[in-house]
Amino acid sequence: MNLTNIFAITIFSAFSLYLAFIALGVVGIAQNRKAQGLEERSRK
Repeated sequence: MNLTNIFAITIFSAFSLYLAFIALGVVGIAQNRKAQGLEERSRK
């Protein structure tokens, strides 16, 4: 493995983890709003 391959794998892995945590955060916010009953209040 040369330095270019290591760098590419590192960047790809970091970006994949970043997207995974962003997705988890968005889902968590939606579930939290539903659990607190904020969705029903904002529709009225």
